[in-house]
Amino acid sequence: MAKFELLKSIEAQPLNKRTLRAIGTEMVTIPYGAIVENIIEDRDRRKFFYLGDPFECFDYELKAALRELK
Repeated sequence: MAKFELLKSIEAQPLNKRTLRAIGTEMVTIPYGAIVENIIEDRDRRKFFYLGDPFECFDYELKAALRELK
């Protein structure tokens, strides 16, 4: 499983852990330097895990902020 570091803060929507569907409409900030993993493509959005919790954001926002860790 590849791990990535965020090069800038992003806004993401929290997801239900079991169904991977949006919990509500609120957005949370994932901070600069955060480690995200298990990125899943879903049309124009990406689902990912941060600190064991699932989140979702737009593809273009996540792509602009990622750097792969080795």
